Formats: sequence, structure tokens, C-alpha cells
Amino acid sequence: MSDSRPKELLRVEQLINEVKFEEALKIIENFEIKEPLTSEDQLSMLLLKGRIYGYNNQFEDAVTIGEQAYLMSQKLELVSESIEALFLKSRIMFVGRIDKALGFILEAEKKINSLADKSSSDILRQQVMFLALKSWGYWVKGEIELALKTAKQTLSQQENIDNKIDIANNYLLMGEIYSYLRELDTALDYATKSLDIAEELEFQPVIGTSSMLISRLYVSKSNYNQALDFCKKSLLIKEISSWDKVRNLNLLGEIYYFKSEFDRSLQYYNQAIALAEEENIYEQLALNLYHVGYIYRLQGEYDRAIETSESGLTLAEKIGYQYVAGGSLESLILICLDKGSIEQAKQYLTRLEKLSEQAQQKVITDWYSLSKAMILKMDGRTRNRAEAEVMLRKIIDDTALHSEYRQFALINLCDLYLEDLYLSKNLEILEDINPLLTETSMIAEQHHSYLWVAMTKFLQAKLALIQMKMDEAKHLLTEAQNIAESHSLDLLAIKISSEHDALLTQVDDWENLRKKGAPIGERLGLVSLEETIDVMLRKRGIQPPELTDEVPVLLLIIAEGGIPAFSYPFSEEWSIDDGFISNFLTAFNTFSEEVFSKGLDRAKFGEYTLVMDSFGSFSVCYLFKGQSYLAKQNLLQFAHRVQNTTSIWQNVNNFHKTHQPIVLSENPPLESLITEIFIKESPEISTLL
Repeated sequence: MSDSRPKELLRVEQLINEVKFEEALKIIENFEIKEPLTSEDQLSMLLLKGRIYGYNNQFEDAVTIGEQAYLMSQKLELVSESIEALFLKSRIMFVGRIDKALGFILEAEKKINSLADKSSSDILRQQVMFLALKSWGYWVKGEIELALKTAKQTLSQQENIDNKIDIANNYLLMGEIYSYLRELDTALDYATKSLDIAEELEFQPVIGTSSMLISRLYVSKSNYNQALDFCKKSLLIKEISSWDKVRNLNLLGEIYYFKSEFDRSLQYYNQAIALAEEENIYEQLALNLYHVGYIYRLQGEYDRAIETSESGLTLAEKIGYQYVAGGSLESLILICLDKGSIEQAKQYLTRLEKLSEQAQQKVITDWYSLSKAMILKMDGRTRNRAEAEVMLRKIIDDTALHSEYRQFALINLCDLYLEDLYLSKNLEILEDINPLLTETSMIAEQHHSYLWVAMTKFLQAKLALIQMKMDEAKHLLTEAQNIAESHSLDLLAIKISSEHDALLTQVDDWENLRKKGAPIGERLGLVSLEETIDVMLRKRGIQPPELTDEVPVLLLIIAEGGIPAFSYPFSEEWSIDDGFISNFLTAFNTFSEEVFSKGLDRAKFGEYTLVMDSFGSFSVCYLFKGQSYLAKQNLLQFAHRVQNTTSIWQNVNNFHKTHQPIVLSENPPLESLITEIFIKESPEISTLL
């Protein structure tokens, strides 16, 4: 396109590069009614408008304009303009017509190669655009290695052209590719670069898509709160396409699924379904139906699960979406097994086998292998269970398999051995189970699957109890809860905390069992293994107890050497009798070092529970009656606020100089903080999640 174009069109091109699309479209609108317009000017105007639509993710409009512009350019025998029109037509890849799009891109390549003079800035820009669209085409088609190779070529060529819009888009693609390759840090780096450029340009569509990609990456890293922040940021961008809105809603559903908050997950999945139906986005409609059916299964609503999964399967088969068809069949098999309908599960397995042979996709083949092993495992015959064990071990040894499927196979094998343990009462079976759990935890940590890490430690704690390893069980429970809390897995953290509390009340019972050498059957009766295994086998969701506020008893800040720097008794009996506090301090000095050295976060002190934390050279201790979960959150909040409130922190640190205990009446900020955190009612659970 020549710079002899009218000044209005030159101004439009400048505005496009500055991402001032609305202003550019207004100039085009005024230019359209200008008389007379040459055919060349009309064509230039169309191509610029199409470029704006492409950048704004208005792909169908861009394709329509591309078709008009291509006919005009052919008639006028303008090669450069026909290349530009083919680029617009190739946007059809983003509405599901990838093969047709690649045809347009290859046609554009031939025309570029036919040009005698390739030195002009327009032709250089088109060469880079060709590479960019080609890399996107490979990505959409699933040819990952070619997509990465071409995207790298694009990036090296973009250094010669100062077009930040296209650079932001290419960084976005690089992030998508590395996300697929599970190189999460590299992917996050590219996605962040894309977002930074987009925010600098105020390029709203790419702000939306980059934020969504960053959200997905944080999901993969089990950083769910950060994932929520970026996902919601993406949804606030009004310029994102309906396709991306559906994907964002799907992503929100996925985040809450991983957090085991299934009602919230369903809320977003159903919103995605409604929008996908309204906009005829059938791939996303099928995908979200599949996810909703899966959650209904976890909630025990098997009839709804089957109905919804069948709907997703029917649609996926109709549009040729083999991934969702395979996932829906696997889900239907699991539902049937949960219901005990093995024959119906076998019918779905036959369909999954046929699809696996047709699709030649590893993920579908893996689903088939896992499903077959599950059916054999459910069969009561010894021969079939032995075959299931062989199949599960083969899946576990396949390092090319997705980590989640290997973990699922490992837990199914553990479940087989646990069934043997219940039947034989032979503790030696744990020698087969423990290495499997170690491998599960190792794979989960390598792939940032911290839900699995926490759940595995939770199960290991229960197995330690069966072996009478009380300290190890408490340490594993503490580790599991800390992992769950640090990754916003709130329901799991609450569940683990409640089991830890229960264990502390049963210490004497377990000690009596140890002394009398209780048989394995009696010990198994005190450990709820089945519920934990069922969650890991994806048969049910996490069901924590209802939270209740603790009853505060005593708050202490203790300096090195066990010297009290501050004490606040909430209970009248403790405030009246100083002997209670002195007795507690004597006991605390005895067991605090042991508790901290074993990595524990709580202990029993008679009828009370103690949770502890440390800041600086001080320990802070909180004695209470009731559940530990909210009590621990209150203590952590108190410790954080003390350190970050200058007036309070100075008074605490002054203890090292004065050796005088802190007097509450002389420190109103500290008194207000204690009242705010411990004396007022604790927040409802809904505000914690």
C-alpha cells in the first residue's frame, strides 16, 4: 500500500498503531461518505477497517471484510493488497475453520514470494504478519513444535519492525505454547510481557487474553487466589470476545473446582453454558457440559450427572470434538462404577475404545486404559483384579502420561492394597502402599499439584496412625494443613484441621491401644481411610465440618528464655488466679521446644488447645477451647498485625531494653487489636473462601 494514499487513511494507520481504534473508525466512517472515492482508496479503507476488527477480536467481521477486499484487490491486480486481504480471511481460524485459514496463509506466502521488491516497509511488515498468522495457525491446529518454531522466527523478525501490537500478540502465543509444554515459568514470563505491552498501549483485547492466560498459569501452579484476580480482571474487559468470556467463566469454574467449592464452580460453568448457547460456541458448550456432569458426580447426583454428561457427549460427537467426547465417556464410566452398574460401564468402555482407535490421541488412549483398569478393579474376581494391578502399574510407569492420570493410577493401586489390608489385617501390606504414596507426592510436587500433595500427606498421616507413629501423624497433618492453606485450599485445610483436633482428643485412646498391642482391625476402626481415599479417587468432594468460634482463654507473648512479655487472660478464672498462668508457663517451657522442633502447630494443655507462632525473637501463644482452624487464623492475623503496626511493634521490642511486661492499659492500639481479632465474632466461613 502506497504512502500516496489520502491523508485520512495515513492518519488511520497511525491511530491503529497507537491502539486508538474508535478514533480511527470515526475517520473511516467520515471518509466513506466522501465523494468521489477511487477504487484503490475504497480498498485501502476496507483493509484498515478489517485490521481494526482483527485486533479487536471481531473475527467474523474481519473475515467478511477480507472476502470483499480480496475480490477488489484481484480485480485491481494489486498483489500487496490481496496479501493483506488474505491475512484478514485467515482470521477464520479463530472461529473453528483452521484448515481453510491455513490455505489462505499459504496463498499469501506464495504471493509474498512472487514480489520482486521485498524491501519496502509494507512488505517487511507483511512477511512478519505471515509468520505470526502461520504460527497461530499451527497452534490452533495442535502442531505445537511447528507453532513454537514459527513463533520464535516471528519474534526475531519483529525486532526490525516497531509494532508493539503484534509483539504483544506474539508474546501471548509464546505464553500459550509454553503453557501447553508445562514450562510454566517461561510461559508466565511471556504472558506477563504481553500484558505489560498491552497495558502500556491500553490494548484492551490483549489485556483480557493475557490476563486470562496468566490466570490459567497460576491455576497450574496452584496459586488460586492470584488466578482468581487475573481471571476477574480479564472478565472486566468489555472488548474481549464472547469466546473469551466463555473461556473465562469456564476458568472460574475450574478454579473453584480445584478449591473443592463445587456450588461456586457450578455457578460459573452454568453461566458459561448459557453464554455458549446464546453465541453458538459449540466447542465450549460441550466442554462445560462435560465439566458440570463431572461435578454432579462428585456431589452424588448420579442421574443429573449422566444426563448432563450424555448431553455433552452427544454434542461433542456431532461437532467432532473428540477430546470432550472421550472425557465424557470416561466420566460416564466412572459414574456407572459409582452406581455399581458395571455392565453399563462396559458399554461406555466399548464406545471409548472405538473412539480411541479413531482419534489416535494419547489422552483418549490413556482414558481408555484407566477406565478399563477401573472396571477390572471393580470386578470381584481375583484374575481381573490382578489384571487391573498390572494395567495400573503400566500406566504409572508411563512417564509421558499426564501427571494427573499417573497420580490417579497410583491412588487406585493404593486402594487395591488397602482393600487387601482390611481383609488380611496384615501390616506388611503397608510396605507396598507407602512407596506408592511417596511417588504420588513426588509427581504432584514436580507438577505443582498441591491439592494432591496435601491430600497425600493427609492419607500418609492416617497410615502413620495405624502404625502407632503418633508424632509422625501429627507432623504430617500439620504439613498437609500448611500446604492447603498456602494454596487457598480452604475446605481441605478445615477438614485436616478438624481431624488433627480429633486426634489430639484421642491421644490417650491411641496410647492405650499401643500398650495393649491392639490388633490392626481395632486400629483401622479408628481411622477414616475410606473417606480420604474416595476424595482422591474423585468419588466425592471434601466435606469439612461446620466451623464454630473458639472460646478465648489466654494470649501470651513470650520472649527468649520463656519470659512473658505480655499476657492477656480472657477468662475470669485465669485473671483471678495467677497460679493458672504460672503453671501454664512452666508447662509451656517444658513442651514448647519439643512442639516447635517437631514442626507442629498445636498441642493440648489439659482441657484447652494451644496454637503457637513466632515473630522476631518472640513466641506468641493462644490458649482456647474449641476448634483450632479459626483460632489459628486469628493468631496468625494477630502476629502479622503486631509486626506491621509501628506503635505496637515498638512497645513489644522495648521489652528487650526494659524487661518490663507490656501493660495493656498503656497501649490502646494493642487493646483495640485484641478486641477486634479475638473478642468480636470470627468471620463466617463464606468470607474466608
